[in-house]
Amino acid sequence: MHLYAHLSATLLLSLSTAISASECAPKARLQNGTVVGGPCKGVNVSSFLSIPYAKAPIGDLRFAPPQPYDKPFGILNGTAPAPACIQFDETFGEKGLNQRTLPVKVWLYGGSNMAGGISNPTYDGCHAAVDSIIVSVNYRVGPLGFLALKGLGLSGNFGSMDQMLALRWVQNNIPAFGGDPAKVLLFGQSAGAMDTYTLASREEAPQVMRAAAMQSGGGRDLPTIDQVQKWQTRFAEGLNCSTTDLPCFRAASTSALQAAVAGMPKDPVINSYTPLVYDGARARWGPIVDGKFLRHSPLATGSQVPAIFGSTANDSSLFVIPAFGREALTLNQTVYDAFLVSNFGPLASRVNETFSVAERFGGKVYAAMEAVITDTSYKCWAYQGARRAAARGVPAYAYVFGHVPSCAWYALIPQDAIAYLGATHTAEIPFVFNATSNLPAPGGNCTLRPAEMELARGMSRAWTNMAESGEPGGAGVWPAFDDEAWMGGQYWGEDGGRQIGLQQLRVLGRD
Repeated sequence: MHLYAHLSATLLLSLSTAISASECAPKARLQNGTVVGGPCKGVNVSSFLSIPYAKAPIGDLRFAPPQPYDKPFGILNGTAPAPACIQFDETFGEKGLNQRTLPVKVWLYGGSNMAGGISNPTYDGCHAAVDSIIVSVNYRVGPLGFLALKGLGLSGNFGSMDQMLALRWVQNNIPAFGGDPAKVLLFGQSAGAMDTYTLASREEAPQVMRAAAMQSGGGRDLPTIDQVQKWQTRFAEGLNCSTTDLPCFRAASTSALQAAVAGMPKDPVINSYTPLVYDGARARWGPIVDGKFLRHSPLATGSQVPAIFGSTANDSSLFVIPAFGREALTLNQTVYDAFLVSNFGPLASRVNETFSVAERFGGKVYAAMEAVITDTSYKCWAYQGARRAAARGVPAYAYVFGHVPSCAWYALIPQDAIAYLGATHTAEIPFVFNATSNLPAPGGNCTLRPAEMELARGMSRAWTNMAESGEPGGAGVWPAFDDEAWMGGQYWGEDGGRQIGLQQLRVLGRD
């Protein structure tokens, strides 16, 4: 049998893994007590949900580093889904740490570091746990996870500290679930990929992970604490708290915190990840170079462990098309010009030449915007991350996911929208999790085609291989990144198959 586990606030985890079959409920004995798990549906895997790994971040622990959970819990019911941390966005929001010795894959969800949680059914680790242990980690998001106002003496990165504490928990506790602490892959998507890169770049990384895999967000450079002051001061103003009054922030209600975030300036147009957006902060919330927890820029340091960097072929269509709705098909050059100026300032005209609506996109403004954001926010950063690691002598592997799933994988994505979205942001997630049926999760009636099932098995196994050996499949299967030859990557293609070392990887940087 296998095991799948959650970690959630209290901060919790969830687990899935392979353990011996038994007529009795599966149990794991930890320092704090015994966790009683349950079976995953339709697969020979056990799950252990809602395992506490840190104290509740309330009172004096709000806007503070996490503290390890140190209370005995006797017998813990590990069958109830974990509640999410307080949410500050709705797009990927949750309305409600998921472990023979096996390699371990630790998952960090996306959601712009504003929302998300481990009980999202799309991240169900049961089917990926057939050859490994899956651990999913809840962490603080929004200002609760990343407030960094110097007047308060806060340097942010609390959400990143939660993630690091969870990795240390895995080192200390995963043997109880049959896992090997020397074979840990940290993997994440979108903001989770950026967070993964943040942790993989720290000196401590080799002590808590064997490798890292970053899906649509790895390789990004981060702002400094000085660069986020203006943007985060707007949050303080909305909360009616002085930037020197920490008790005011700690006393604020959940609804007041959420209202203050909701009242911050809206995007004038769709944003790319550049230093010109969000008052120089680049993203609304997220990890920063604070000189303490994160002493150096991740891109300057590079991944300290073998790493996968990748993106999807149409990463940003999930944001561009819904933002404009039916009007997306009729956008004009004026809208495009405003978008370019907002994101690139004095470089707008150069970007306009490179991504010409008329010459490259047949007059379709939405297609040009999608290409600009996909390249500048995802593909180019993946290339930079892989190149930096390779230059340091750290094995790096690159991919582009170009397959358009035949089933909707998120409930928020209508089936008839897939043809317009293409291989969009999050499209690779069901394949990495080997989730091929009952889509959209948890109870849909769509099943992926046989070729897609093979693709899912291959991707899920490649991620397991990274945990086991630091290689996704060997040189004959997935060559290492090679900047000189523009080779060393994987293209997960439209036919559900795989092609190796394709020149498509040049989209990861220079064109």
